[in-house]
Amino acid sequence: MLKLTFKLNGINPVDAMNLQYELSLNIAIYRVFINGYAKRGFVVFDEQKLPKEELLKMLEPYGVEVIREEPLTLEELVQMSVNYRELPESEA
Repeated sequence: MLKLTFKLNGINPVDAMNLQYELSLNIAIYRVFINGYAKRGFVVFDEQKLPKEELLKMLEPYGVEVIREEPLTLEELVQMSVNYRELPESEA
């Protein structure tokens, strides 16, 4: 899995909301967040199911600028999703 953090120079809040929804329908994408006001976002996806080049092609109309790429394990993805208030104190 790969977490791609990016800047979208040519997106507005409505387009960001629509793009986030469209990307979330793809089974290769596990997490997606796009802030149309800050013009930034990230996508966590499986490169074996969706090549990075294909994802970047989907973002290209909005002037995508990749800020960071970081590989993620399944454990790290789950850890990102955990609400730390619900963890036992020994794990928090």
